[in-house]
Amino acid sequence: MRYLLKPDEPVLEWLLNFDDQPSVLPTFPADADHALVVAQLLSGNVFAEVIPAADDVASIVGGGVPLGRLYFQIPKKAVYSVCPNADI
Repeated sequence: MRYLLKPDEPVLEWLLNFDDQPSVLPTFPADADHALVVAQLLSGNVFAEVIPAADDVASIVGGGVPLGRLYFQIPKKAVYSVCPNADI
């Protein structure tokens, strides 16, 4: 299952409110209170998706090191507020 975030404000702005220093590589949070979220620009729109576990990285972002993506560490409470069905 895939979990897209849909905040009421622009996605990138929402993500930056929680993590203003995203990474270009998927680095999972050290604490259990945060989730890893990947954001990418597709057809002029920014989409953000939760990466629940390391095993899910390849199925969500593809093989290798895909360019043009940013990885955010977002508090799980915030993720649940815009994606209540997320299983993280």
